[in-house]
Amino acid sequence: MKPDSRTILSGILIFFVLVLATITVKAEDSTGNKVVLLIADRLSFEDVEGLPGFRELITGGSAALMNNRPSGGYSACKGYVNIGSGTRAEGTPSAVGALEVNEDVAKQFLGRTGVTASPGMVVNPYINKLITQNLNGEYRATVGSLGYYLHRAGLKTAVLGNCDCGDTQIRWAVSVAMDKDGMVDYGVVGEDVLKEDHGFPTGWRTDFSKLKAYTEQMTGKADFIVIETGDLTRIEESRDLLNRETYNDHRRDTLFRIDGFVKWIKEKADREGWLLIIVAPYPSDESIARGARLTPVIVYGSGFLPGLLTSGTTRREGIIAGIDIAPTVLKHFGIDAEVLTGRPLRAVPVAGNLERLGEIGRRTVNTSNFRYPILYNYAVLVIFVVILGLFTILYPNFLRGILIAPEETALIFIMTFPAILLMLPVLKLQTLAGNAVAAVAASTGLSVISHRYIKSIKGLLLSVTGFTAALIVLDIATGGSMIRNSVLGYDPIIGARYYGIGNEYMGVVTGSIIIAVCSLPGSQKSLVWIAAALLGIVVIVVGYPALGANLGGAITCFLTFTFFMLRMLDVRVGIKQVAMAGIAMAVVLFAFLVADTVFLEEHSHLAAAAQGTAVEGPLGLLAIMQRKAAMNLKLLRFTIWTKVLITVIAVTGVLFYKPVGIFKGIFKKYPVYVKGWSALVVAAAIGMAVNDSGVVTSATGSIFFISSMLYIVLQERKLRRGPAAEPQKGDGIQGFGTDGA
Repeated sequence: MKPDSRTILSGILIFFVLVLATITVKAEDSTGNKVVLLIADRLSFEDVEGLPGFRELITGGSAALMNNRPSGGYSACKGYVNIGSGTRAEGTPSAVGALEVNEDVAKQFLGRTGVTASPGMVVNPYINKLITQNLNGEYRATVGSLGYYLHRAGLKTAVLGNCDCGDTQIRWAVSVAMDKDGMVDYGVVGEDVLKEDHGFPTGWRTDFSKLKAYTEQMTGKADFIVIETGDLTRIEESRDLLNRETYNDHRRDTLFRIDGFVKWIKEKADREGWLLIIVAPYPSDESIARGARLTPVIVYGSGFLPGLLTSGTTRREGIIAGIDIAPTVLKHFGIDAEVLTGRPLRAVPVAGNLERLGEIGRRTVNTSNFRYPILYNYAVLVIFVVILGLFTILYPNFLRGILIAPEETALIFIMTFPAILLMLPVLKLQTLAGNAVAAVAASTGLSVISHRYIKSIKGLLLSVTGFTAALIVLDIATGGSMIRNSVLGYDPIIGARYYGIGNEYMGVVTGSIIIAVCSLPGSQKSLVWIAAALLGIVVIVVGYPALGANLGGAITCFLTFTFFMLRMLDVRVGIKQVAMAGIAMAVVLFAFLVADTVFLEEHSHLAAAAQGTAVEGPLGLLAIMQRKAAMNLKLLRFTIWTKVLITVIAVTGVLFYKPVGIFKGIFKKYPVYVKGWSALVVAAAIGMAVNDSGVVTSATGSIFFISSMLYIVLQERKLRRGPAAEPQKGDGIQGFGTDGA
């Protein structure tokens, strides 16, 4: 009998109802738009280069090197907490753990947190300890932010795997997936993901076949899945039990097992349309020993085309921060991530991204490793030259005056050296010796030529300082390609700054532009408006969020330059002038803030600070101030720049008294320089107060203050050999006129 039309229609309707019901049930468990975050802790870029699965992911996706700097000192545990917090965070192994919820665990967790956990969940039973650590930390991070915002959007989370070593539980991956209560919806974090292997250092290692099965299981439930591979951490934690050969063997075998899992999960991601993220929260001990603290991160799928990763945090192709991972996951799900310190990752199309990333890594490590020895020795040289300058002034006839010409050349050298260091990366030298020799040779050559052929004091100082200031301003205005790779710039491995102008060159540009303006030809009155224009340009370049993006630098430059202009106009600086300068500075900073928040897609530290203050209120601002003060106190105790600054202050103090009357003639003949020097004293004080490494700013700026002063005094004593060399007590330097040199 043929079925009638009503029977057929009923069958069709029943079929569609069943299909829709199935879809609805699945939607309650999980969306189809998944993110899988695979953790391969202690992985290095050199490891990745030799693994076919990883190479295929990189060439088909986007990659970068990741800064894993946390709050306070470095640790592997903090690297994980950073990722889940989206902010530099605190964390200790005793505050980060993971347990699968059963009846006993649920009771314990309820007793500690007041929150009910269901069977099948994974919880961090030490969550309150972790919260307290961060409330007392530098950045007051909110742990579990990533999981919290995912849960608030109705999405499910899961965590798989561990790094357990014998009886020691290492389950830090929970901090990536958990919410603010320390809860993850699903997970397997115990022995069920391990297999016994007596040939492995810890006797147990990850069973990747089980990990695949659990991953398949979780993809039907969770939207965000964190998978811990674990074995590289186990090897690193057992390093002291292994010799070099067995360490290398175990590491090689483990890397190939992980690579096999990567190939499998890539195929899954291709079929299902997942976003796949691979991260190494912390470097291996070997990488740390050679200064390679940046770890690889790969993002594959969901619009991340082949190229290099960047973010608003770093604004650098191929370098990101660990705090950028959480905002990236949230953005993928369409969740606003503005509340987090990190910024979402984006891909920049680059051909040959693997090779390019290797080049970035090598250059970054070299710059970081070369930074300390070059800058330390430069600072020592500055101290020596300044003290020698004082000695030469006090004893001009020592060795029949043979020290005067070399000392003058040395003063030029220490003023030109920052500019040479800025240009040095263009040569792409790969060794410390090569960089040091090139920098010294270039500075020496430039100093000798300048001293020999530029006889005018003003002409020489204008050439040296004007060139330095112009070079810095032009580099920042054109993207900062030189300063990013200069040893006197900033170190992305340290991670205090990634773009704009750092405190070292901020001090240099402040000192050099002031002396350059003082050296311009013309009368004091005719220089005022030219000086105002030049100094205004520097303020914009230093402070504008899309350029220098240095808030403390903008404050320092604006107040210093305002003081200098008032002195140039012969206006007495009093309370009224200080108040007006403060109001004007507030207007400028507000303009920068508006530009940052309204017009710029990638916000700078200024917008982040304003946002943090808006969210946390006075406590957020207080935390920033405390962090800056703590950094300043730390640097004052340990950095060589403190000794430079003390030397400058001491030598200046001596010159005010000996030789007797030395400054009386200088003040008469070089009134503009005197005003410039007083402005640089103000700059040193303000720079110290408003920058988190203010002693560095003050010291680098003071180099131009003391060098120009010593050079002028030496030149004048040489030119005025008679009375100038041996002034009568109380008479100053006889014969000084009021004309410029």
